[in-house]
Amino acid sequence: MAFGAKKRNSSRAVLGIHTACTLVALLIVASLAFVLNRSVTEADRFGLTAERKLVESEMQHQVDAVVQYQAELSYWDKSFAELADRTFTDAFVKQELTDWLWRDFGFSWMIFADASDRTLLAVENGRKVDTEVGGRTLKWVDDLIEKANDLYEAALVAKGGGWSLQSAESDKDALIAPLPNIHAADLRMIEGKMSIVVVQAVVPKTMGIPAGRRKPVLMITIKPFSERMIRDMEDRLGISNLGFSPLRQVPKGSIHVAVSDCSQPACMVAAWTPRAPGSFVRSETLPSVIVIAMLAALIMAFIAARFGAVFSALQNSEAENRHLAKHDRLTGLLNRSGFDDVLHASLAKVKDRPFSLLCLDLDKFKVVNDTYGHPAGDAVLKALAVRFADRVADRGVVARLGGDEFTIIVNHAVSRADVMTLANALIVDAQLPVPFEGRLLRVGSSIGLAFAPEHGKIAREIVPLADQALYLAKNRGRNRVQTADDLIHAERSAQTEQAA
Repeated sequence: MAFGAKKRNSSRAVLGIHTACTLVALLIVASLAFVLNRSVTEADRFGLTAERKLVESEMQHQVDAVVQYQAELSYWDKSFAELADRTFTDAFVKQELTDWLWRDFGFSWMIFADASDRTLLAVENGRKVDTEVGGRTLKWVDDLIEKANDLYEAALVAKGGGWSLQSAESDKDALIAPLPNIHAADLRMIEGKMSIVVVQAVVPKTMGIPAGRRKPVLMITIKPFSERMIRDMEDRLGISNLGFSPLRQVPKGSIHVAVSDCSQPACMVAAWTPRAPGSFVRSETLPSVIVIAMLAALIMAFIAARFGAVFSALQNSEAENRHLAKHDRLTGLLNRSGFDDVLHASLAKVKDRPFSLLCLDLDKFKVVNDTYGHPAGDAVLKALAVRFADRVADRGVVARLGGDEFTIIVNHAVSRADVMTLANALIVDAQLPVPFEGRLLRVGSSIGLAFAPEHGKIAREIVPLADQALYLAKNRGRNRVQTADDLIHAERSAQTEQAA
């Protein structure tokens, strides 16, 4: 009986040990499964959050770009003078609308109307059409016309027997476009295509409105998203299957962000297929989890190693997203967001470390694109980006803000004379031919130059001056450097001539 009792006790002990080992094994497997699932969930959450922010930022960037493009005509003395009697000459329509804005920026509609939605001129796809046709298009943007007119009226103040436009207060730490805050912009589904709509009153750069022209003429531009634009955004953001659809029709497995007012049933969203980094984490980690479960003796060391791999994957993903958010995918230079960060940092210490700001725009770049195609244009941009970066080297930073527009910040250690020498060298660099498929591609460049803090201690002061100096360089023949001082002298000369 004693032997039987011992045998039973031994069996119970073995069973207890087996049970304990089984429970420990199950606990290890359950713990690993939980940790793996949580890692996948967090990886997906981080990835989706980053993708949403990137897409929202890209959409806003596209809208801002169209605002800038439209402002080249609506915020221009020549346009304001042309509309003195609210009529349009054939030369203006052809040269400024068809041969310039439409060919350069691809607006599907360019409409001029008054605040009561009366169409004065309508240009569809580069061709002047009947005003009634243009008037039917305005039904899609009535609210934007009303908003733009309200902003215009709110900005008007009486001045010297006439009126003047006052810019709205803005965040001093934010870089804003050098434009009066009188435009209304939104994304709309128009004629079956998601489009960027911008409405702004036509005003002179002086922002002075004569008494007899208080009522504005509003310019409405519509820029549809082309397949090329969508594919380019996919390439820049590293996503796939980007498209626009009503919220109720978002494809299964896609994520989305709103591009219009989602309080309406027909809310439009931008949807795409997420990269889902969690699936990568799962495929990479699951075999290791199985090995860890089998090799209990190495469980802690193996978990630590795998967690290192998981966090490394997450950190790499986040680092890639941060890099994409701050750098231009084509050239590797800083993008607008990265440039904004450098500009704000430079302005924060401008009192002790003055710097120079160069706005550079390529001349005749569109000819290259139109003649040889966008691959040739991309080759030019990449080649010139390397030249500009090598030329500036450790004396500053180079950014590509979009299209053929570059911006350079030269640090305090470079004298003004050397900055002028550098600017002229950059113009020479841009003029050197770029080899492409057996051809030599030729462009040029114009540069606007401003000095901080002399020409501004905040972004909204110095950036517009450098940008306006750039346009002065273009107006004076291109392939040259003009400074903010030249701009001031030109304005004084114009004022003297006007007074005379």
